[in-house]
Amino acid sequence: MLLLERLMPCLSRAIRLLAVIAVFLTCTSCSDFWVSNNSIASLTVTPTTMLLKKGETANFTASTTTVGGTTADVTSTATWSTTPASSTVVSVSSGAVTANAAGTVTVNATSGGVTGSATILAAASSLPGTISISSNASSTTVVPGATFKVTASGLVDGTSTDLSSYVTWTSSSTSVATVDANGNVTVLGTANVLSTFTITATANLASTTISGDSSTFTVTI
Repeated sequence: MLLLERLMPCLSRAIRLLAVIAVFLTCTSCSDFWVSNNSIASLTVTPTTMLLKKGETANFTASTTTVGGTTADVTSTATWSTTPASSTVVSVSSGAVTANAAGTVTVNATSGGVTGSATILAAASSLPGTISISSNASSTTVVPGATFKVTASGLVDGTSTDLSSYVTWTSSSTSVATVDANGNVTVLGTANVLSTFTITATANLASTTISGDSSTFTVTI
């Protein structure tokens, strides 16, 4: 009995140690437990949007960024697919996307279990030659701190189409006003009176880019 009492603390420590080892061995089999600097953190498909006409082919690239910040071009090794998977709007192989019919589709690239995507609007016969820009601001004269939204549209197969999700928005003076990827414009509170800024929408086509009618705003009080 005395010997058992002396051994109990050792047995207790041994049991706790075995429990720790069991947890360790279990967690090492979990992908989320150990994160290597070489693990892929994100995958980006470029460009993120594209306007295509039936029969046209555009080349997309896929690049990964690891946890450690290293980037790599995986265009040729990534697995390319579409969403929905059964879509016949485009066909894709190693980043080369060909429009087969009118419609919208998401193109995906997957590498190391991480997926990036791009959105494509395909036309049957014609794409817009120009893009029109409009905003919900009451006028082109705005005050510091003001916020408003801009939208883009153009003729696709002869029909006026909202292209806001298929353009890249830019501001000519980010020290006066900024615009995000969704067309939300913010006039900075520090903007000087009578300063101006221009908002432009640029869309990617298979062989070129088209810019919309730029909208210019003036800051006042």
